[in-house]
Amino acid sequence: MLAFAAVVLSAYVRLADTGLGCKDWPGCYAKNALMERQAPGIDAPTRTYTSWQRKLHSQMVMLLGFLSIAICGIAWLKRKELRQSPLLPSLLTGLMAFLALFGILAFSHLPRAIIVPVHLAGGIAMLALLTWILLNQISPDRSVNSSKSREWRIFAWTGFILLAIQLMLGSWVSSNFAAVACTDFPLCKGALLPAMDFSYSLNSSALTEERLTAIHWMHRCGAIIVTVYLGWLAFGIAKLGGMKKVSRSLLILLTLQFGIGAINVLLGLPLFGAVLHNAVAMILVVTLIFLNFKLQDQRT
Repeated sequence: MLAFAAVVLSAYVRLADTGLGCKDWPGCYAKNALMERQAPGIDAPTRTYTSWQRKLHSQMVMLLGFLSIAICGIAWLKRKELRQSPLLPSLLTGLMAFLALFGILAFSHLPRAIIVPVHLAGGIAMLALLTWILLNQISPDRSVNSSKSREWRIFAWTGFILLAIQLMLGSWVSSNFAAVACTDFPLCKGALLPAMDFSYSLNSSALTEERLTAIHWMHRCGAIIVTVYLGWLAFGIAKLGGMKKVSRSLLILLTLQFGIGAINVLLGLPLFGAVLHNAVAMILVVTLIFLNFKLQDQRT
């Protein structure tokens, strides 16, 4: 629960920093994008965010770090009693240490286009590890037919990988200030294939309108691919015994997520809608981890 709250709060802080929800929207967003794209120099702006939301997020991450150490310690001390290897808790602690060091060293030195995707990937991995560790302890109902569940494992893991890639594309949009590159839906700039430039450079000052459009357009295409694939997966697993609730939940979340994304574009990317988009994405991550655990944990 704390990890989920930390990831969503991180999304809020990141999106608020870009200018979403400010009084002169979208002028503030354009101003922040321009500042971020200035070449490094003596007069270049430095990141000095000190909002109470950022401070709260730092405290939550610190608490998560202490909890991960405690989980890892218990996993090693009681590894004979617990029904799982201490490997995952150890990976969780290592991940938290990496994210802490990365945040300290990278915040003032690396471009936003690197910081945001790395932090989001770390948040997804942290949430996935904690969910799997929790599921190992609470032992959910094992009512899925083993022979049939084995056939769906590869498809379920593929779905999780596709979702993770789509989330990385979303962070790519956010970190490059490409969220308003297309302001219409379902078309982009009035066309299915608008003028785009798929070349990219970490030099953010080189991001032309065509490059920003390409980044936004790829995220839209990814949303369609992931929605279609996970929709097919949801209908497929519904035929397995004991998986109807998971299937129904997955379909509801997919519909909600796609709808929120479309509404965000049409309403000009409101801050609440953008944060909700991130929150539902994290619930999708947890749902797919639960699905993969159910399919993986079956024994004849």
